[in-house]
Amino acid sequence: SSGINAEYGEDVLGVGHTGGFTSLLIPGAGQANFDALEANPFENKRQKQEAEVKSLLSKIQPELISLDSGSILQMRNSEEPAQELSEKDLVLKFKMKGRNSAKKRFLRKEKHINDEKRLRIRAALARDKKKEEGESSGSSQTEAGILDRFKSKD
Repeated sequence: SSGINAEYGEDVLGVGHTGGFTSLLIPGAGQANFDALEANPFENKRQKQEAEVKSLLSKIQPELISLDSGSILQMRNSEEPAQELSEKDLVLKFKMKGRNSAKKRFLRKEKHINDEKRLRIRAALARDKKKEEGESSGSSQTEAGILDRFKSKD
């Protein structure tokens, strides 16, 4: 035995040369080269966001970080008076995100067209029904059953 332990799929190295392509078994060939400047190459999106927030907070002076919202108002210039907002001045805008996309506009237009078609069809059916009722009341025929069409005509 040569004393080399190779793991399947991890220690295979492909080499291209003038004679073609050769697969060689080399221990450690399957290990990736990690970026040395990156702290965690496997971090997910959430972890990247948290790391960015921590790095930004580390740049801010600790005296500026507070949980008191009143301290922000104290930081305003004393020359500039704080404006009081009345309920009339405060207008909430309810933005309907995604409601005015091209697809939604097309579907709304299509719905109106389909509604008009549906109303025309219903009106035509109502006219036909009234016409049939008028014809059936005028003639003294008995109601035909479903299987009456198979009866012999004498």
